[in-house]
Amino acid sequence: MDKKEKFELYWVIYVIVLFAIVIGATAPAVYTIGGDSTSVQAGVVIPTSAVNEGKIIQGTLYAYQYYFAIKENDGGITSNELGSPFYYNIMVAHPGQYINLTMYAAPHMVTTDFYFPDYATHVDDVQVVPGIVQYAPVVVPNITGAFAFLNGEYNGPWFSYQDGLLLVLPYQGYMNPTDINKYITQTHLAQTSTLVGDPYNPPIIVYNTTTSPTISLVADNYTMFNDSVPGPTAIVLASSNVTVNMYIPTPNNDHNFLYNYSTTGTPYPVTDVYVGIYAVWWNGSITLVKEVPIQYDKTITFTFTATAPAYLYGLITPVYYNYNFMKMSNTLTGEQTGYVMGLWGAILVEQG
Repeated sequence: MDKKEKFELYWVIYVIVLFAIVIGATAPAVYTIGGDSTSVQAGVVIPTSAVNEGKIIQGTLYAYQYYFAIKENDGGITSNELGSPFYYNIMVAHPGQYINLTMYAAPHMVTTDFYFPDYATHVDDVQVVPGIVQYAPVVVPNITGAFAFLNGEYNGPWFSYQDGLLLVLPYQGYMNPTDINKYITQTHLAQTSTLVGDPYNPPIIVYNTTTSPTISLVADNYTMFNDSVPGPTAIVLASSNVTVNMYIPTPNNDHNFLYNYSTTGTPYPVTDVYVGIYAVWWNGSITLVKEVPIQYDKTITFTFTATAPAYLYGLITPVYYNYNFMKMSNTLTGEQTGYVMGLWGAILVEQG
C-alpha cells in the first residue's frame, strides 16, 4: 500500500469517526424534540390550574405536503369541518385555553416545522420529524382574533403556502370591540417592527362602521387573495349584511397551484373544486353557508348575514397539485405532488 492509498484510507476512517461522534452526540436530542407527552398531566408546561379548570383541548396534528390536518377534542371544542373530524390549516379555541398538540409527520413526508408566534407571550417552534411523535402545548391568546401559524421548514416549492390560523372565539356572543382593538394593535405592531417581511398574520381590514360591508378579494397569478396567504382577515359587525366578491384569473403558469398537469403531461386549469363562505361556530363546527364551483375571469359574489362568530372564505380544503411537464415526472427523474391551500381567509364578527 503506497502513501496515497494510506492517506485515502486514513481519510475515510477519519470521516467515519466524525459521523459516529455527530450521531452519538445528537441522537438523544432528536428524540426529545417537541417536549414531554405528560406535560399536561404533570403541569410542566401547562399549569395544573388549567387542567383542573378544564381549559385543555387535546389535539392531534398531521403534517402533510403542503397542509396541516388537525383534530381537536374536549375543552368545549370538537373539530368538525363540513362533516370531517379534521380541520385543514385551522385551529379553534377560546381565550385562555391550551391546545395540547400531539404531532406526526404524515406517511412519506419529509421534516416539517410547526411555528406559532404569539406576539404577546412566546413562540412555539417544533420540528415534526417522520417516525417521531412530537408535542407542542399551545398557549391560546387571552384575546379573540385570528392568529397565524405556519410551516417553518422548507419541504418543497409550496411550503410558504402551508400557513394556518388559530381562530380564538368568545365562549358565547361576538368579539367585543376592546379585544378587537387589542388584536389589531398587537398584529400591526408585529407587522411593522420586528416581524417586517415575514409571513405572519395576514392584513386586517375593518368594516365595523357599516351594516352592509363589501369585501373585495382579487387573486393574482401566484394564487393569493390580495397578496397574502391566508388572505386578508376582515372584521364585520354582528347581524350585518355582508357581500364578498372574489375574482380569480384563469391559471396560466407554474407559479399557480391551480395550473395542474394531467397524466399525459398537459397543463389545465383546475375546475373540480369549490369556493364559498363557511361559518365557524362557538363549539368549533364549520358549516356551509354558500359555495359554487370555481369560476375564472369573472366576479363571484356571495351575500350572507353575519350570525356566526367567524367565517372562512375561498378554498378551505386542500387542492391536489401535480407537476408533470411534458410527462417528464416519474420516480427516476423526480416527482412534485402535494395538496395546497392558498385562496382562503377569515372573517371575524364584532359585537355591534
